[in-house]
Amino acid sequence: MSTSSANSSVDQTALPPAVRGGTFMSVAMLCFVLNDTVAKSLSGQINIGEFIAVRGLLASLIITMLVVATGHLRDVPKALSRQVLVRSLFDVISTFLFITALFHLPLPNVTAVLQAVPLVVTVMAAAFLGEAVGWRRLSAILVGFAGVLLIVKPGSDGFNNYIWLALAAVFTVAIRDLATRKLNLTVPSIVVAFTNSICVMLGGLLWAMFEGFHPITIEQTGWIGLGSVFLVGGYLFTVMSLRGTEVAYTAPFRYTLIIYALILGYVVFGDVPDEWSMIGIMLIVGSGLFTLYREQRLKKRIGFGKRPVR
Repeated sequence: MSTSSANSSVDQTALPPAVRGGTFMSVAMLCFVLNDTVAKSLSGQINIGEFIAVRGLLASLIITMLVVATGHLRDVPKALSRQVLVRSLFDVISTFLFITALFHLPLPNVTAVLQAVPLVVTVMAAAFLGEAVGWRRLSAILVGFAGVLLIVKPGSDGFNNYIWLALAAVFTVAIRDLATRKLNLTVPSIVVAFTNSICVMLGGLLWAMFEGFHPITIEQTGWIGLGSVFLVGGYLFTVMSLRGTEVAYTAPFRYTLIIYALILGYVVFGDVPDEWSMIGIMLIVGSGLFTLYREQRLKKRIGFGKRPVR
């Protein structure tokens, strides 16, 4: 079934845009966490390269069907543009960093650290794109980074060196998001997703060549397939949430990701963050919401379509 027919099955006028967008974003975040939960449940059973390759293959098959169903097959050659390929490269790097960290760290901790990405994007945008950042946003960013330190706890007895991979993933994802800003608007989002899935699959195959290939059971393949469905579902619900809805209405619902991760981390893996980690999570969420509020307020003050001075 095509996404257009899927969208038509939902009465777009039944709910206000803010409610609809927030609901879809919450569902998208649940899909992403379910995908991460499936991935972590397979840690120790399958090599990282093989997992990424198989999941990438299955996700690519699903997205290919969507590309054909939505009539964007003619747009696939646009995936070879330098901008799309650079973005995909950083997506491949971030995928390997994140999955490796996820295989060795508690789900809620890795998820919470990744929520610092918007803060890093703001810093990088100021450093490399010349966007102004005022003292309020800068203060919020410092608070968010303090929250990350409370989760990471460098120098503590429970410090895990794999946390450095999660921190590196924050920066590679931030670079990927900055690269997304430079994408040509004529390239459909589904084509970008298609390119990402193909590149990630190829990266997994290359990595598996060095790790060595091991037989994957039918059960493991089924779980990876389920994770692929959740992953694609997260992408689709994210797009659906943003259509016809202001970012200000949907962005706060991205933080439901942490709530889902806390619940699933406890139910599935028995992970319970300590009190300092919980404080760090609250600091990251609070600083993220404040920077969002500040940005939207200043956009309204200077007028639509102009660059805000933060």
